[in-house]
Amino acid sequence: MKSPSVVIKYGGHAMDNPALSVPFAEGLARLGAQGMRLVVVHGGGPQINAMLARLNIPSRFERGLRVTDEATMEVVEMILCGRVNKSVVSLFARHGVRAAGISGKDAHLLGASQLHEDLGLVGEIQSVNPALVLALLDAGFVPVIAPVAAGAHGESYNINADTAAGALAGAMEAEYFVLISDVPGVLDEDKRLIPRLTRREVARLVQEGVVHGGMIPKVLSCLHALDEGCKRALILDGRAEASLERYLLEDAPLGTVVEG
Repeated sequence: MKSPSVVIKYGGHAMDNPALSVPFAEGLARLGAQGMRLVVVHGGGPQINAMLARLNIPSRFERGLRVTDEATMEVVEMILCGRVNKSVVSLFARHGVRAAGISGKDAHLLGASQLHEDLGLVGEIQSVNPALVLALLDAGFVPVIAPVAAGAHGESYNINADTAAGALAGAMEAEYFVLISDVPGVLDEDKRLIPRLTRREVARLVQEGVVHGGMIPKVLSCLHALDEGCKRALILDGRAEASLERYLLEDAPLGTVVEG
């Protein structure tokens, strides 16, 4: 039987806090030893913000997305595909993970077009070609992917990491899509965890403003992944001890499961 594939969106405090990032890397090594085929798509918003500030390039957001002119795109690509990607690969390697860092531009992994002219070089994914990711998995590596995509003429597009991860999970028809978050999962109006969400409930909660801001692309990326063939989608608290392992190995009732 083929080992299960797991696409993980990695970001937030789970990525930038050593007290969380080191146990996460160690957990990936253990999961890999159990035979799981792991793919990690990472973010890097705080690191991008810091570099833009150093270069005196203003940051502006519309509808939760970073407005990305050419100067900003240059910084985004430099930070995501360079500093952040290689630092995540290095961390994983130090803790026994055979990590290989790539971006969405490699081997036509992510193709995109402009989402909206007001957002500049923010991309909408048009195609996903997971051939390189599958080849790395078959060779025993954990692909670590920076969410930058290529346009029709080779131009770079900034892609929301949740969106990129969900699109890849769907294209791979992965067994699991897991979004690592800084909260227990999706919360209701009284700040209580919602253990399961249907498509209809997602639409209602977004319309009512209960699900808002950065949580919107998370729930929508889960639905997209399920629509495209991923089997299970989960928003998981990356701050909880061994939460990823407990969910994948023990089917522990953690986070919010999003159902198609």
